[in-house]
Amino acid sequence: MKELYLQVQKIQSMLEKLTAQLPSISDQLDELEKDVNVRLTDHETRIRKMEMTMWKLFGAIGLAAAVLPTVISLMS
Repeated sequence: MKELYLQVQKIQSMLEKLTAQLPSISDQLDELEKDVNVRLTDHETRIRKMEMTMWKLFGAIGLAAAVLPTVISLMS
Protein backbone atom coordinates (compact mmCIF):
# COMPACT_ATOMS: atom_id res chain seq x y z
CA MET A 1 0.00 0.00 0.00
CA LYS A 2 2.85 2.35 0.83
CA GLU A 3 4.46 1.76 -2.57
CA LEU A 4 1.19 2.51 -4.31
CA TYR A 5 0.88 5.77 -2.36
CA LEU A 6 4.44 6.75 -3.33
CA GLN A 7 3.73 6.00 -6.99
CA VAL A 8 0.57 8.10 -6.87
CA GLN A 9 2.55 10.95 -5.29
CA LYS A 10 5.20 10.72 -8.04
CA ILE A 11 2.52 10.75 -10.73
CA GLN A 12 0.84 13.75 -9.10
CA SER A 13 4.16 15.55 -8.95
CA MET A 14 4.81 14.86 -12.62
CA LEU A 15 1.32 16.03 -13.55
CA GLU A 16 1.82 19.25 -11.61
CA LYS A 17 5.10 19.88 -13.43
CA LEU A 18 3.47 19.23 -16.79
CA THR A 19 0.55 21.48 -15.92
CA ALA A 20 2.98 24.23 -14.97
CA GLN A 21 4.91 23.82 -18.24
CA LEU A 22 1.90 23.71 -20.58
CA PRO A 23 1.20 27.47 -20.62
CA SER A 24 4.82 28.26 -21.46
CA ILE A 25 4.85 25.64 -24.22
CA SER A 26 1.59 27.01 -25.56
CA ASP A 27 3.00 30.54 -25.53
CA GLN A 28 6.13 29.37 -27.35
CA LEU A 29 4.02 27.69 -30.01
CA ASP A 30 1.96 30.87 -30.43
CA GLU A 31 5.13 32.93 -30.84
CA LEU A 32 6.51 30.47 -33.40
CA GLU A 33 3.25 30.59 -35.34
CA LYS A 34 3.35 34.39 -35.42
CA ASP A 35 7.00 34.31 -36.55
CA VAL A 36 6.19 31.87 -39.34
CA ASN A 37 3.28 34.04 -40.49
CA VAL A 38 5.47 37.15 -40.50
CA ARG A 39 8.19 35.39 -42.49
CA LEU A 40 5.65 34.01 -44.97
CA THR A 41 4.09 37.44 -45.47
CA ASP A 42 7.55 38.99 -45.86
CA HIS A 43 8.49 36.34 -48.41
CA GLU A 44 5.30 36.96 -50.40
CA THR A 45 5.98 40.70 -50.36
CA ARG A 46 9.52 40.17 -51.68
CA ILE A 47 8.24 37.96 -54.49
CA ARG A 48 5.64 40.59 -55.47
CA LYS A 49 8.30 43.31 -55.53
CA MET A 50 10.54 41.14 -57.69
CA GLU A 51 7.65 40.44 -60.09
CA MET A 52 6.90 44.16 -60.35
CA THR A 53 10.55 44.88 -61.10
CA MET A 54 10.60 42.21 -63.79
CA TRP A 55 7.46 43.61 -65.46
CA LYS A 56 8.90 47.12 -65.35
CA LEU A 57 12.06 45.80 -66.99
CA PHE A 58 10.05 44.05 -69.71
CA GLY A 59 8.06 47.25 -70.25
CA ALA A 60 11.22 49.32 -70.58
CA ILE A 61 12.71 46.83 -73.05
CA GLY A 62 9.48 46.85 -75.07
CA LEU A 63 9.39 50.64 -75.11
CA ALA A 64 13.02 50.78 -76.20
CA ALA A 65 12.33 48.23 -78.95
CA ALA A 66 9.45 50.38 -80.18
CA VAL A 67 11.18 53.77 -79.97
CA LEU A 68 14.77 53.00 -80.97
CA PRO A 69 14.08 52.18 -84.65
CA THR A 70 12.28 55.50 -85.03
CA VAL A 71 15.09 57.44 -83.33
CA ILE A 72 17.74 55.67 -85.40
CA SER A 73 15.87 56.40 -88.66
CA LEU A 74 15.54 60.08 -87.71
CA MET A 75 19.27 60.35 -87.02
CA SER A 76 20.30 58.97 -90.39
